[in-house]
Amino acid sequence: MSYHRIHSVRFYNPDANAIHCISYEKDTKRLALSRSNNTIEIWDLSHTPHIDRVLLSTDHSVESLVWYNGRLFSSGLNGMINEHNLLTLLPKYNVPVTSGPCWCMALNNKDGMIAAGTEDGYINLFQVMDDSLLYEKILDKQEGRIMCLAWDATGERIVTGSEDAVRIWNVKTGHAIHKMTTGRAMTNRPTIVWCVTVTDDFTIITGDSRGKLSMWDGSTGTNIASHQSHKADVLSVCLDDQQTTVYAAGVDPLIATFEKIQMKDGVKWVRSIQRRIHDHDVRALAYCHGRLFSGGVDGYLALSSYPPKVHLRYPPLLQSPCVYLAPEARCLLLRYTTYLELWRLGCTQVSQPANTQHSLPLAQDAVKLVQLLSKDSQHIRCAAVSSDAKWIAYSTDTLFRLYSLDLDTEPKEPRLSRVSGLSAECNAVHCAQFSPDCGWLVCATNHNNLLVFELSLDAGPTLTHTFAPLTDNLMSDVVHLICISVDNQYIIAADRRANIVVWSNGKHYCTLPRYHCAPTAMAIQPITNHLVVVYCDHKIVEFSLERKKYTKFSRGLSDNHPKQWLGRSFTVSNVVFDPANKDIILLHDDSTICVIDKCKTLPSTEAKIPRLELSHSNGLDPGDNSNQYPPSNTPQHAFHVIKKYKHLVYFGCLGEGEMVAVEINPLSLMEKLPAPLKQKHFGAM
Repeated sequence: MSYHRIHSVRFYNPDANAIHCISYEKDTKRLALSRSNNTIEIWDLSHTPHIDRVLLSTDHSVESLVWYNGRLFSSGLNGMINEHNLLTLLPKYNVPVTSGPCWCMALNNKDGMIAAGTEDGYINLFQVMDDSLLYEKILDKQEGRIMCLAWDATGERIVTGSEDAVRIWNVKTGHAIHKMTTGRAMTNRPTIVWCVTVTDDFTIITGDSRGKLSMWDGSTGTNIASHQSHKADVLSVCLDDQQTTVYAAGVDPLIATFEKIQMKDGVKWVRSIQRRIHDHDVRALAYCHGRLFSGGVDGYLALSSYPPKVHLRYPPLLQSPCVYLAPEARCLLLRYTTYLELWRLGCTQVSQPANTQHSLPLAQDAVKLVQLLSKDSQHIRCAAVSSDAKWIAYSTDTLFRLYSLDLDTEPKEPRLSRVSGLSAECNAVHCAQFSPDCGWLVCATNHNNLLVFELSLDAGPTLTHTFAPLTDNLMSDVVHLICISVDNQYIIAADRRANIVVWSNGKHYCTLPRYHCAPTAMAIQPITNHLVVVYCDHKIVEFSLERKKYTKFSRGLSDNHPKQWLGRSFTVSNVVFDPANKDIILLHDDSTICVIDKCKTLPSTEAKIPRLELSHSNGLDPGDNSNQYPPSNTPQHAFHVIKKYKHLVYFGCLGEGEMVAVEINPLSLMEKLPAPLKQKHFGAM
């Protein structure tokens, strides 16, 4: 690999949006979570965890999520239960609940029944139909809001938690058959039961505002045990698959574990290992096939397990791509939740020897040229910028906007003009991409049709081709990746079910062999027209578009991926090529850049991937480079890695001898968070 000057961009600072609730579906291995900016993220956990799709069209706080047979339902403070269309990413319909905001939901899988607890103390029952929710009935009104609820294994009883009480309800009669009082830590302060779960033998487990984890016998309505597990409110509890371990966490972010032990005199719940993964409130827990997922105020989705000891944290970043490069104009487009920023990158005039790894002084600093706000502060789903930065596009769930930008207006401000004349079908898109020569714009609409526009600054956009991959049975899910060859001969699109389709000259050209997991990144080598695709299990393929088959390198790599590479914990975000060497492929994830030299021999599958050794003067933390990646100055095999960054959201090629790395400092995410629970530590002031 040749030497490059790297622009280290650290002024991209999105907000860390807190996680409110989590729901896991075992059959499809998908995890849905809601955030404080009213979005719902769906994570694919079948291989390496990654964001599968994002639902934006919620104008209210989402307080509860449930899955049923691949269908996702949400409820919140607007007093509605929504079902979401996971193909169009839009709400399918909504059904109102009785009396105010809906704080919690629970699903009875046996009968397909959803129970929803509301602000004024009503439990609403809905039957899940093929294409709707059918209102069944409401149970007796209770005093105060219902903060949590859960079904028993038979589906005949519901357990609810509220102020000072845990109630057990008979679903058929609609009456409460038991009321268990929690007691108070202070006479004038009610105890709020924040969370509840129920085992198959009808043991009820609750967490409350006193920091206590309580176990109840649901058959008799008596307390079995009570543990002072935390120093503040317990906000979430969950059980493992065998229902022998319970996890609890809350304002005191310690994740406490209690094991079910069979004693001579009966069953006893005993405190086990503790995990301190978060520094702020933990609001949600979910157990997924031996792994515990947790999330809260800090926005990180944490994965942990023991044994073996595993601890991973996925940062609260927007779904990739959120950074877009305009190489010809030396500009960078940054996507935030409700606005875009266009920056012109700085430059240096200092000439250094080719093998230095020191920071170079800037002759010109980076400058913010444009800030573009979305209409009515709607959430932006996707954006794009042309290579010459003369075109900018963005889309929300209800509208698509295309702008022309004139940067040659110095010393005046850049002039941004909205472009009209787009097709009526292009009212909202999931993905957009400009061609390398800035002459085309390809959009994937929310109905997953592909529209190809020819762009002209004088005549505006002209619709030239329309592809309908769903109708033509070429695709079956959301299109999330689009790339265009340098010669404009090939347009490639990929969906979430690993269908990768190539069009040429307005017609279907070929379809790549379908793999069993979704691609997360793909790009076309500009010199050879080879398509490189990386899947979520880290498998890499290289496909010759001219010959319509895998290349020799790809066939050799097929069964020889290094196990260390396949075992990585973050999916690849982007594929980049070295303009000075067509045999170099660069891949990057959250913290690592992988360099693949196709001219070198492939390592054995058991071999460790060497780390390209860097100077400490560039700010590299030696603690990030463990013996897992042995250092090397001259790697002998095709794979080697560069470990320098944390939260690397983009790495791309700016031009000959220049690269761009956009990094988010974890400290910048933490600085925006509220203060955590103050705890006294021994020996601390």
